[in-house]
Amino acid sequence: MDVKSAFSVLLLCFLLSSCGEEKTVEAEKTVEAKKVVEAEKTIPERPKASDIDGRAQYELAKKYESGEGVPQDFAEAAKWRRKAAEQGHADAQVSLGMMYDIGLGVPKNYTEAAKWFRKAAEQGNANAKEWLKQNAKEDN
Repeated sequence: MDVKSAFSVLLLCFLLSSCGEEKTVEAEKTVEAKKVVEAEKTIPERPKASDIDGRAQYELAKKYESGEGVPQDFAEAAKWRRKAAEQGHADAQVSLGMMYDIGLGVPKNYTEAAKWFRKAAEQGNANAKEWLKQNAKEDN
């Protein structure tokens, strides 16, 4: 066998052996990916913060009210404030009360406004207490 033929045989052997290595590496990656997918199935699904966290809901409401990062939408802001308020977030209760008081994103409704201000006042919120005090004077 001449040198050129020997070199060709060696080159062919080298190429064939490296092709097998690539397939082995790809197979190992596939096995690892499957392991990750299976492991993820055992992790309990976590609820979104926007579904459970009053603070996150309140912050989202502020974004909708200001139009920061989302289209300005007062009705959407009221929706998220209500979610936070229903979870006992005092600032959200005050804000929702104010929205009802002036009719921003919701129909103007003094009774509904007073309800949310009372809930916030029960938690010691000074702004809510002041609103109730001022509106009690106006009622008399």
